[in-house]
Amino acid sequence: MPATSNYFDEKHCIPSLTGETKDEVITELIQCFVASGAISEDESIDLGVEVLARENEGTTGIGKGVAMPHARNSGVVDGALIAVGVHETGVDFDALDGAPVNVVFLIAASDPQEYLRVAGRVAKIGRDDIEMRALPRQGTAERMASFLEQAWGSNP
Repeated sequence: MPATSNYFDEKHCIPSLTGETKDEVITELIQCFVASGAISEDESIDLGVEVLARENEGTTGIGKGVAMPHARNSGVVDGALIAVGVHETGVDFDALDGAPVNVVFLIAASDPQEYLRVAGRVAKIGRDDIEMRALPRQGTAERMASFLEQAWGSNP
C-alpha cells in the first residue's frame, strides 16, 4: 500500500459534527460527499439507506470513542470514499464498550475487497489511542485530512 492514501479529502472532514444522534451524524457525513460533488443529492439518499441498513444489523461503534459506519458494496460510489467527523461531546452508537463516539469514519466503497483494505487501515488508525486523542485537536478540515494521511502512512 502507498504511504499516502488519497482517501482523506478536506472536503470530507468535519472538525465539529453537530448531529445529536447516530442517524444525524451519518447524514451529516454523507452530505460532505454531496457538497464536494462526489455524489448527487439523489445518490446521498441511496447511500444513507445502505449505511443505515448496515448500522441496523449491528453496531459499527468499534470502541474507544470510534465508529465506522459503512456501505461496502455501494452502487453509489466509484472506488472508495471516506468522510470523517469529530463530535465534541460524543454520540450514542451503541458501541461495543458502551462509550459515546467522538470520531466517526464513514466509509462508502463500490467493491467489498477494496472496502476491506480501506476499513482495515482505518480501523488501525481508529484504535491508535495517541492518534485518536490528537485528531480532535487538529481544529480544521484541512489539518484533519493532512493528519489522517500521515496516520495512514504510519499504520500499514
